[in-house]
Amino acid sequence: MDDRRVFERIPARFPVKLWDIQANRISEAEVADISARGVGFTSSEDLALGASLGMWLEIPDNGEHLYTQGSVAWSRLVGEDKYRIGVELDKPELMGMSRVLRAERNFI
Repeated sequence: MDDRRVFERIPARFPVKLWDIQANRISEAEVADISARGVGFTSSEDLALGASLGMWLEIPDNGEHLYTQGSVAWSRLVGEDKYRIGVELDKPELMGMSRVLRAERNFI
């Protein structure tokens, strides 16, 4: 499979609060990686392909949560009641990526 991403994925670990807009349901997950165009996370819930999500990223930089929106691009079961999910963001989050990179650098 060819990787056609424009922006590199950066490994990261921090909480994210998810809002499934169609189902009007809030849940929590943990970010596994992030780029300016997407977020990968693990969740105890499977999310439907194409589902619209609002996300509050809890970037560990003592700043405010970063709110962004996107849609589920893929989902796969990776363990008992554990899903790995990829979300394509509606618009690039370059400032958010800058915050993630600074925060992750401080933990290395």
